[in-house]
Amino acid sequence: MKNVVRVASLAIVLSAVGMSAPAYAAGGTATSLTVTGNHTTITSGKSTAFTAVVVPAKVDTTKITGTVNWVVTSRAGVVIPCTSVTALSGGGKSKCKIDKGILLAGDGPFTAVARYGGDGTFDASTGTASIDVTSSTTRVKIELGATPTSGAATTVTATVVDGPATPLVTGNVVFTITSQYHTAGVAVRCTGTLTPAATNNVKALSTQIAVCDLPAGWMIVPRATSVNPKPQNAWSVSAVYNGNSSFDTSYAFKRGTAKF
Repeated sequence: MKNVVRVASLAIVLSAVGMSAPAYAAGGTATSLTVTGNHTTITSGKSTAFTAVVVPAKVDTTKITGTVNWVVTSRAGVVIPCTSVTALSGGGKSKCKIDKGILLAGDGPFTAVARYGGDGTFDASTGTASIDVTSSTTRVKIELGATPTSGAATTVTATVVDGPATPLVTGNVVFTITSQYHTAGVAVRCTGTLTPAATNNVKALSTQIAVCDLPAGWMIVPRATSVNPKPQNAWSVSAVYNGNSSFDTSYAFKRGTAKF
């Protein structure tokens, strides 16, 4: 049984405006530059692209030439390089593409600035667009290294995947282990040396995976008796991903019955 916490749709606000007045040179043709995004919504880790359009792109038979330079920055001013840039076309367009797994809600909003440097005919101009990235839903998958058997150790692996399936999910997973019967003196929890011992059930994600090692004896099946000729033991494992500023919480659960 697996239960995934879902969240409301995530919104993104895009604005694009022509910016600074062109620098006029003798005989130069003034231009304006508008930047737009190719999405109306985006979540953490999703790819996106910005398109710059310089107007006018042609005067009589003379087509625009030159270069558009892109700078994308996070809320804190960290520069996010474009994954690829399409050079300025004769129609006055340039595109900045950012691949998935780069823009995170915790670092947003982001601002894309495109600057056209001008040429012998057309004057320089600048445009911007802002994009607000919101958190992504996640899901947890639990796997057991071996089917729980009486007295044996086993490993529980929790894998956390976000909506766009990007390898950027970070944070902690909290494991909860139950076993109706266990060896005396053996704690029914993940192994570790932290104090208090219960904190050993909190495991940090590494490349989207958290691992809980359960000791030998965490689950046993009592011996058969005349009163209980067919003994069994119920066990369960749950994993809760706590989420962070870019990824939402989620949960998974497994349970079973071991027989003698």
